[in-house]
Amino acid sequence: MTMNISDPRAEAPETFDALRQRIRDRFPGLSPHLQRIARASLDEPNSFALNTTPVIAEALGIQPSTLIRFAKEFGYSGFSDLQRVFRQRLIEGAATVRDEVMFRSETASPQDIRTILEETARAHAAALTRLTETCDIAALARAVEMLRSARHVYVAGLRRSRPIADYLLYGLMRGERACSLLDFAGGMAGPQTSTIGHDDVLAAIAFPPYSKPVVDAVMDAHVSGRRILAITDTAESPLARCAQVALFVDSDAASRLQPISGAVALVHALLTAVTTT
Repeated sequence: MTMNISDPRAEAPETFDALRQRIRDRFPGLSPHLQRIARASLDEPNSFALNTTPVIAEALGIQPSTLIRFAKEFGYSGFSDLQRVFRQRLIEGAATVRDEVMFRSETASPQDIRTILEETARAHAAALTRLTETCDIAALARAVEMLRSARHVYVAGLRRSRPIADYLLYGLMRGERACSLLDFAGGMAGPQTSTIGHDDVLAAIAFPPYSKPVVDAVMDAHVSGRRILAITDTAESPLARCAQVALFVDSDAASRLQPISGAVALVHALLTAVTTT
C-alpha cells in the first residue's frame, strides 16, 4: 500500500486559515458560480459549518452539485469533507474567544488596560505609517478627479468598512456634494445600483472577508459600465478588479481587530482634496 505524501491533509487536517488563504489565492481563476461560493464561505463561515448542503445551495441560488465541485476544486472528496474545516473553526474559535473573555474579566487590572491602550495606539500608528509609505499618489489624484466630476456619489460599505463609508458620506455632504449611501439594510441597494448613471460614481469599501452585498453591488455596476472607485486591500480584491481607480490600504496588523485608522486617514485626505481645492 502506498500513501500520497504530497497532500498535506494526509498528515494533518487543513486549518481554516490555510483554506481561507488558498481560496483567496485561487479566487481570480474560479468560475463565477465557484466565486460566489468562495465569497460566501469567507463572508459567512458559520453558515457553512452549521447548514446542510441543500440549505447552503438554496441560499446561494446554485445546485448542490456545485458545492461538491467547489470542494473537489480544493482537493476534498466532497462537500462534507470540506465542511469539517468550517466546523472545526467554529469549535476551536468558540473556546478561544470564551477563554480569552473569561481570562480578561478575571485578571484585568488598570495596568493591563494601559498596556492594551498602548498596544492599540501603536497598531493604529503603524497603520498610518504604512499608508504614507505605500499610498499610490497618482491613483489618489485620479480618485480626487473622479469624485470632483461625479454628478452623484453612491457609497457602499458594510461591517468594519461601514464607519469608513459613513465618514466618506459625511465629508461629501459637508462639501455639498450630491451623495447617498447604498441601503443594504432596507433591501434597496439593488434598485439604487440600477439607477447609477454614467456621470455618477460608486465608491465601494471592503476588506477581507469581502462583504458579499458590497461585492455584488460593485459587480452589477461594473457590468453596467459605471464608474467605480474602490478602497480595499490589494489588487486581487474583487472590488479592485472591477474599479477604474483603486486605492489600497494594508489590512495586515497584529491586532485581533484590524484598525481602520489607515482607511479613515485616506478618506480624510480624499475629502480634503475634493471639497477644498
